[in-house]
Amino acid sequence: MTQQVAIIEDDPDQAKLLASWLSSYGYSSSLYLSAELFLEAATSRTFDLLLVDWLLPGMSGLQLVKQLTSENQPPPIIFITGKSQDDDLAEALHSGADDFITKPLKRTVLIARIHAVMRRRGKETHNINPSTRLIMDALRSELTYQGQRVQLTSTEFQLLQLLLQSEDQLLTRPELADSLWGDESKATGGRALDVVISRLRKKLDQLDPSPGQISSHYGKGYLFSRSPAS
Repeated sequence: MTQQVAIIEDDPDQAKLLASWLSSYGYSSSLYLSAELFLEAATSRTFDLLLVDWLLPGMSGLQLVKQLTSENQPPPIIFITGKSQDDDLAEALHSGADDFITKPLKRTVLIARIHAVMRRRGKETHNINPSTRLIMDALRSELTYQGQRVQLTSTEFQLLQLLLQSEDQLLTRPELADSLWGDESKATGGRALDVVISRLRKKLDQLDPSPGQISSHYGKGYLFSRSPAS
């Protein structure tokens, strides 16, 4: 079943961009330009995830989250904010939000944070593409392909998710490092990214047939291409 996301953002262009990003990863989005419009819709709809801008006309995003968490158990909530002060971010989490992302947004960081929040809440155990024979189990960090199971570390699992979600699209080294560790410097300093890529390749190569290949583009990044059978 497609997961439903409410994007509560008063900038229409930003909201549409987020919806476009989410659509390419299999999510269905509904856009609300204010907290009041969302609350009106929420009386008759349910959502699997809320993306909430902090600064909204009328009721603020912070006020909205406090109201939702005081009344019942809301779905996972991620704040999207231009604020970066520690006190502000601590207030966002104390209000009941599961996570926050500071602007300007990056697609891979947004998707990685969404997956992490959904995993913590036990809401994401589905395959990225259920029609295939490649199954990702987020709760166990496990890959199943044609009856074969491979145990991954949490970092390997997240890396494979990122590659699958951007299938046949180059992900740069800084994008991957930022998504995995929140630190682009790991793309150039040390070999952390190369080590994780190498370990994941070896585990995929254990499968016969393999679900696909991770291709290197020297100095740029990596992309994943599925095998025809996957």
